[in-house]
Amino acid sequence: MLIKTYHILSDFLKPTCLCSLSYLVFFLLSSPIYKPINDAAENNLLFYQDKNIVIKGTVMDEKSNAPIPFAHITVIDEKISAEADNKGEFTLLLKPENKNGKIRITSLGYLTQEFSIAALMEPSEASTIQKLYLVPDYKSLQEVEIKARARKLKTKKAGYHIGEGTSIHYEFYPSDTLKIKVPGHEIGNRIQLDKYPATLRNVSFGLQGLSEARLLMRIRLYSLKNNLPHLNLLPESAVIAIPPHHAGWITVNMQEYNIKLTEDFVVVVEWDAHRERNTSSLMAFASIPQDQVIYYRESNLAPWQIVKSTLVNIKSIGMYATVVYEK
Repeated sequence: MLIKTYHILSDFLKPTCLCSLSYLVFFLLSSPIYKPINDAAENNLLFYQDKNIVIKGTVMDEKSNAPIPFAHITVIDEKISAEADNKGEFTLLLKPENKNGKIRITSLGYLTQEFSIAALMEPSEASTIQKLYLVPDYKSLQEVEIKARARKLKTKKAGYHIGEGTSIHYEFYPSDTLKIKVPGHEIGNRIQLDKYPATLRNVSFGLQGLSEARLLMRIRLYSLKNNLPHLNLLPESAVIAIPPHHAGWITVNMQEYNIKLTEDFVVVVEWDAHRERNTSSLMAFASIPQDQVIYYRESNLAPWQIVKSTLVNIKSIGMYATVVYEK
């Protein structure tokens, strides 16, 4: 059966809106567009914007040489942080201007330690795995009993068509300097989690098409009211710049915003509507899952619409969120 490519607005909206959204085209993932990369890419590698610095490390106990789980890593004087997992391992994505800065590592029962980013990058700026040691902080406590247990955290991905269609993944951090001057078109999914509260880590969406121009996109998070997006949950604008000729799964790291989720929410992407050379589009699938709700509006001043499937046209976009919560 031949599967066709459909224009997003011809699928869901009236024909009068076609001219304003000619670049938004849904892509059927059954089409063989992507050249797969190494099978380990999704689990072991991340792809970043040019010139970004990746620091991978393991936090270790200097005395016992054992890993320290859940240590906290921050870039001094920056809004960049990470948390080690239960094996003491962490990944930190830095901007080029952070090269001459320092990171600070803290953990209960250990002395705080600072490390030079430049030293961690030696002998080259390529991604390397470092062992960073903390010294135990031995203190004599009188008449104090402390009972502590390690937090058991679980990572959960919730959404639709998670990681399907291609093994190519890119990760981006929102920039403080990027701006979308004219409001663009917004489209997104309602995300339902099995358990609350949860902390948002990443937002991901599938992107198809090799645009010849840089693509600006804004990530928005909304609460729900009367089954429609309501209040913006982000304290500031979260805009990323996707370089030309990038297609695959786009992951936006949202940890710096420390968003605590207590109920269902909506993940929305806003497109820069004034890029004439943009041929990128969201990945689309041939059917809509029964519980998927897709929202759309032409700008932040327009009312929200719920995109509904019909017997003639049934489309489903790939979009999901990654959260973490205590077991």
